[in-house]
Amino acid sequence: MEEAAKDIIVRYETLLKEMWSESAKYLGTLSTNLLVERVVWELSQEYPAVRLLKYGPEGISCAPMQVNEEKSFNDLEEMFMRFVTRYVSILAKLLGHERAEEIRKKIITEFGGAC
Repeated sequence: MEEAAKDIIVRYETLLKEMWSESAKYLGTLSTNLLVERVVWELSQEYPAVRLLKYGPEGISCAPMQVNEEKSFNDLEEMFMRFVTRYVSILAKLLGHERAEEIRKKIITEFGGAC
């Protein structure tokens, strides 16, 4: 896997972990995992690499993507952005726009505004 793809994966893994952690505070781990599963399912036809996300009671990880070197990851940045957009959209419906906006602002602040 090329270095640029690894950098993208590491950067987004940090963001996804923060999203999962903040969401779990409001939804609980089971509902957060169901939310991730829903987004993975929705994007998996267009972006098969999204199926490599590992998620469970302990959180979310992109580790299987990093070790899966035989895969070529096209549109990796786009896949992650679509994942985040869809995730936040569903989260806003579940928690309300105000609470989702609070989570979004906190994540962006802690993530350094890179996304």
